[in-house]
Amino acid sequence: MSYFNTIKLDATASSNDWLKNKYLKGDCSDGDVVWVRNQTQGRGQRDKLWQTEPMKNLTFSLFKLFPELTVENAFAINCAVTLGVTKALSEVANIDFMLKWPNDILSGNNKIGGVLIENTIKGNRIIGSIIGIGININQARFDGLPQASSLFLKTGVELEIGDVLNRILAFLEVYFNRLSTHSSAALKLEYEAMLFQKGKSSTFKDQKEKFQGVIKGITDKGLLRIQKTSGEVLNYRHGAIEIIF
Repeated sequence: MSYFNTIKLDATASSNDWLKNKYLKGDCSDGDVVWVRNQTQGRGQRDKLWQTEPMKNLTFSLFKLFPELTVENAFAINCAVTLGVTKALSEVANIDFMLKWPNDILSGNNKIGGVLIENTIKGNRIIGSIIGIGININQARFDGLPQASSLFLKTGVELEIGDVLNRILAFLEVYFNRLSTHSSAALKLEYEAMLFQKGKSSTFKDQKEKFQGVIKGITDKGLLRIQKTSGEVLNYRHGAIEIIF
């Protein structure tokens, strides 16, 4: 695909860290992708370890420039990436997908994949983003991770990992082009339409207590809007609230 330049690695600790080192050396170009067949120390949100069986799953990172975006638009990148990934997966696996705020990809109540976005900021501009994506493709066991699953476990079909990567990159190109046309509001609405547990009574846990509430949506800055049973609506940043399911 001409839009992306894909580099294949047999193994590295973290595709995001590998690409970040390349960027710090001044050696990154817009659209660089590093695809790692065996990622040994992958990272999820808030430095959680991303566990993946070698050669069974898709782990890759890409470098992207967003010259038109300011810090206030940062969550639009999250929307574009997660939507692009889920649209691609919907074409390769005939199952339903949802997005668990802010960037987990679910099928049913099972986590299929996730996204980690690390932005480089200068002033109020996002001058570059390293976007890590991990998708469970053909892995059949997840010991100690009862909520994890894979496309294989959901469909019974083994997929060619490179084909899934190409499909995802094709959809990311579409959604990245939408980002350049100031469509942040439309992307947020599309993201909210796929939001796990939106409009349903759920149990949440914040830093103080467990409580019942309903997800109402997402703010423009990507905060989760929850209405408590008292009627009070609060906005939560990532890490300040947990959905119990």
